[in-house]
Amino acid sequence: MLVITDEARDAIRAIIEDSEIGPAGGLRIFSSDDAFEFELAAEPGEGDGVIREGGVVVFLDSAAAELLADKILDAHSHGDHVHFSLDAQ
Repeated sequence: MLVITDEARDAIRAIIEDSEIGPAGGLRIFSSDDAFEFELAAEPGEGDGVIREGGVVVFLDSAAAELLADKILDAHSHGDHVHFSLDAQ
């Protein structure tokens, strides 16, 4: 299962709090053209897996869930924006 670092949880929490998607929303990761896309979502997409960890929610489409099962989601803040990274466990 995808592991979410403390930094990523803090970043997701801050992004959700600053958005208008509501407290049940989360970060959605989906596979698109051999890459991963990230978006805010109020709810999971059709067939998405849901990870609830440390007060945040991450939605994964089925392809992303399979490909990221052994990865770590991390985040790095740079001033007014955040970069997410996916690293091997």
